[in-house]
Amino acid sequence: MTPDDFRPRGLSRESAAFPPLGGSAFPVSQDRWERLVSTVTVPEPPEAVWAALTDPDRVARWLAVCRGPWAVAGRESMLDFEDGEFFWCRTTGASPPRAGRPGSLRLLWRWVGVGPATAVTWTVAPGAAGSGSTVTVVEEAENPPSDWRSWNGMGWPGILDQLAAHLRTGTAWRWPWRRVGPYLQIPLPVPAYRAWQELTSPAGVQHWLQRSTGTLAAGEDLTLVMGDASGTVRMRVTRSVEAAQEFPSYLPYLEFELRRPCWTAALGGRMWIEPAGLNASLLQVCHFGWENLAIDDPVTERRILTGYWTAAADRARALFLPQGPPAGPHGWSMAGTPETAQAPGMPQAPGMPQGMDPLAVQRFLGRVVDDLGTAMAGVLCALGVRLGLFAALGTAGPATATELADRTGLSERHLLEWLRGLTSAGYLELDRADGRFSLPPEHAAVLAFEDSPVHLAPGFELLPPLAAAVEDVAGDFRTGKGLDRSTYSERLFTAMERMSATWLDAQLTEHWIPAVPGLLPALERGGAVADIGCGGGLALVRLARRFPACRLTGYDLHEPNVRRAREAARDAVVDDRVTVEAADAATALAGGGPLRLVTMFDVLHDAAEPERLLRTVREALEPDGVLLVLESLSADDPADNAGPQATVLYATSTLYCLPTALADGAPGLGTLGLPPAEIRRLAEAAGFGRVEPVPTGSPFNALYALRA
Repeated sequence: MTPDDFRPRGLSRESAAFPPLGGSAFPVSQDRWERLVSTVTVPEPPEAVWAALTDPDRVARWLAVCRGPWAVAGRESMLDFEDGEFFWCRTTGASPPRAGRPGSLRLLWRWVGVGPATAVTWTVAPGAAGSGSTVTVVEEAENPPSDWRSWNGMGWPGILDQLAAHLRTGTAWRWPWRRVGPYLQIPLPVPAYRAWQELTSPAGVQHWLQRSTGTLAAGEDLTLVMGDASGTVRMRVTRSVEAAQEFPSYLPYLEFELRRPCWTAALGGRMWIEPAGLNASLLQVCHFGWENLAIDDPVTERRILTGYWTAAADRARALFLPQGPPAGPHGWSMAGTPETAQAPGMPQAPGMPQGMDPLAVQRFLGRVVDDLGTAMAGVLCALGVRLGLFAALGTAGPATATELADRTGLSERHLLEWLRGLTSAGYLELDRADGRFSLPPEHAAVLAFEDSPVHLAPGFELLPPLAAAVEDVAGDFRTGKGLDRSTYSERLFTAMERMSATWLDAQLTEHWIPAVPGLLPALERGGAVADIGCGGGLALVRLARRFPACRLTGYDLHEPNVRRAREAARDAVVDDRVTVEAADAATALAGGGPLRLVTMFDVLHDAAEPERLLRTVREALEPDGVLLVLESLSADDPADNAGPQATVLYATSTLYCLPTALADGAPGLGTLGLPPAEIRRLAEAAGFGRVEPVPTGSPFNALYALRA
């Protein structure tokens, strides 16, 4: 007998279906420090998850107490952790899950009511194969501090695991208080160094910290008035670092201790400041060491301290409010409020609208400068892609302008300007010791290597031809008639094809098709395949190489695309099985078939008659045939299409997709005009019985498998 003889059969399989109670949530992405995505899968249906997320009594058991109308669109509420710290929330949207469609709860919130606003979106979607739910939370910030990702990104999996544990056990599972805190972020409308100088000046300290004695000199005690009946707190600076003194940030900070008569030890603290845009900064204060105080009621003390710092935050901001001349009947009230910053009767500055907030103007000015810099960096990137400069740096390593000129045969002086420009944008790095510019390997994966699954360099090649079409598009704004594809440079179509290659080469036959149940073996047996809107034939060639038993036909309305697709098939030696026609697929496929697979990659939103095209395809498919539809990743509510990805897609739509679709007599849905709900509506109207999402691994695309 062996130990295995005593093991219950199937125990490993059964135990796999009984996961431990520990955490299973994980972060999905962290983009440019400004976007955090975390997710968890739970066995409960979306409706049960939604109830736990939006019922205030339920939320109080696993996260925080809801005060006010929680999860009600357009209303404000408090998510109170009952230790002095809270989120002040405004619900911007709440859509429960219905009939297989995801639910969405969208919030803006500010930590303890004074921190910068961030946007939080909870999505509750049906799980794979229709069982359970996938809960995803996305938090987005504008100019967040450098520690935002570590604080919030590491916190979200824990919050999702609290939700999962509550759903699984029904018990309360939340922290009544935390070892670190209170933690405050205080936005200030001036650059970081100026803010720090003012805040740490004797007059500034006396005003915003409510100092009664002492200074911020290291080793000296300050007595701070708490501002309520709780008395005072004694502060001692243990470390003071001035600006430009400490690598790597060169930003100033203070480390300090706080003592109160009822505490048995000191509470640690840190105060630091960071830039938050062109003319703004973020002052941060944090405390640690509560476990060392040995006090009976730490929660009450935390509440008192949080109240002190939130009041101090208001006083700190007041130091930088623009002040107009005295006004009012006695000359003592100030007209320079943040809302107007202009005394009544004072002349309006030329060209400036009435009632504007100058601080908001400065913030938006910083945003516009950032966007202009990003746009200009994009043009420099387009130049680098065109000239092969990213590949030269990515494959051969760092180089001075002279060395790069030797590698490429290009002008050294031009290269030096280009290298400096993209170094200022953060794309390249400069080693000051040897004067060499480098493309970090993480950047090279995106910009230098065409076989990389995250290669997006061709996206920059869209910029010159789209920019060249601005004058024609402006004219079309006036007429609304649309623009023929011949208006655009052929470089646009080759750039689109190269952009598509990033996911078609790496994903189509190796991941997407195997992810559709039954499709891979069906294509390996052979059959007829049609690619509608085939462009330069990239997908046709890829499919023909992978499935030699299939015969394929491509359809495209743009004659130059047809010629390029035929050439691609000849070059790949698959032209004996690949045919390309310059034809409208809705007409060409009418009465045809049977087809085993039809593909439409970024085509349906431009179709002249989307529903008719879908109906024609359905009728041409075999009974078990599949239509693969690739469309831009879009939200059902257009207001939720936000961020850089949406901006790229809306710009492409405005400059190309919409004008060319209108010229074809199409309804002009736009690049983001086919979100999941509209895809399902069109598919059902055309007679498709199933619409199955297929994972793409792309930040821009959504893929659907449609079956009769």
